[in-house]
Amino acid sequence: MEGLPVGWTLHTCDRVGLLQDRQPPNSQVYELFHEDAQGFQLSGQPWWRIKLFVWEPVLFGTWDGVFTSCMINIFGVVLFLRTGYLVGNTGVLLGMFLVSLVVAVALVTVFSGVGISEHCGVGGGGIYSMISTVLGGRLGGTVALLYVFGQCVAGAMYITGFSESVAVLLGLQGPWAVRAVSAIVLLALLFINLAGVKWIVRLQLLLLAALAVSTLDFVIGSFSHLDPG
Repeated sequence: MEGLPVGWTLHTCDRVGLLQDRQPPNSQVYELFHEDAQGFQLSGQPWWRIKLFVWEPVLFGTWDGVFTSCMINIFGVVLFLRTGYLVGNTGVLLGMFLVSLVVAVALVTVFSGVGISEHCGVGGGGIYSMISTVLGGRLGGTVALLYVFGQCVAGAMYITGFSESVAVLLGLQGPWAVRAVSAIVLLALLFINLAGVKWIVRLQLLLLAALAVSTLDFVIGSFSHLDPG
């Protein structure tokens, strides 16, 4: 038997026949994500699909499910900890140019997602479902993998920025203090994710309230002047 092409997986269906292709059981199918494409489910779920502490479907609306996540991502660690550094090293004009460039890249992504959603619809699977609908399963899986990697890098950046601020407030110095706080925060976020989506949304609401207070303090502080002498 010839070798499988790169990126393809071998599925052996020993209990469920293929309904669409009318193939008998024990047939070998060369298709990426075959279970989702054929529309059937096996009796046992893999470990990554098990939902811990979730016994019923959890549905959220526009406010708690979408708005809070977007606002928390916009008002992140870069805005509070690196905006002054950016403007101080590049100047006002070049800083505005860099921010405009980032906004332009984000708008291209947003408009592309809106176009795909309007013409193809949105199903389960997140960004992989949207991209695979237009570009196919292989390219969609590749882009989704890069997207997940980017989310991991962004999460590490957020945790590191938070840990640096907490270490300064506690009077801790040295890189190991930041790493210790980062490890504690990462474990706390892991347990919250294992508890379920409902607890994640509740945490997001608390973080959004804290961000609102921080943004108000940021705006008020820009109009105040403190003489170091």
